Amino acid sequence: MQAAAAAQPGAGPAAPEGINRYLMQQRIFALGQDFVIYDAAGQPAFKIDGKVRLIKESLKFRDLEGNELYRLSEKVIRVRDSYDILRGDQVAAQVHNAIFDPLRERFTIEIPDGQDMMTMGKVIWAEYNITRDGQPVAKISKRFSWIRRDQYAVDVVQGEDDCLILAITVVIDMMVSNGR
Repeated sequence: MQAAAAAQPGAGPAAPEGINRYLMQQRIFALGQDFVIYDAAGQPAFKIDGKVRLIKESLKFRDLEGNELYRLSEKVIRVRDSYDILRGDQVAAQVHNAIFDPLRERFTIEIPDGQDMMTMGKVIWAEYNITRDGQPVAKISKRFSWIRRDQYAVDVVQGEDDCLILAITVVIDMMVSNGR
């Protein structure tokens, strides 16, 4: 995971020690939210298949063999905007839009085992930090390109559930993109 990111154009420099780096890129000609996630060496690592529905969005986070790792589902009946991230039939995380601030986005991430996380980001620079108890878990940086659609560099602290953090990143992208 620590290899230089030369194989994927725009993947950027190698990650610092103790960090797993990914590049998440939305597919240009896809219906719905479809992403390919590359590892630090620029090799495809995961894919996300999105389905467009009238009422809610549903996405499946898969490994390269097509195995479903997580399912991302918008909660339709809710007081505030939120998504469930499911592993099988169990909720792995719930992402909620927190306090509105015109210059920052805040999200709370509830984890069933009680290790909740918080995401705070700067809308103008499209950078987000995910923390747990004030300690960094991941950093998300949006990269702008005239040629490609949404592209994010995601740095995950080693020892974390990389797939879950990447699923949270997709949910945040959907909530921000949809103006929630």
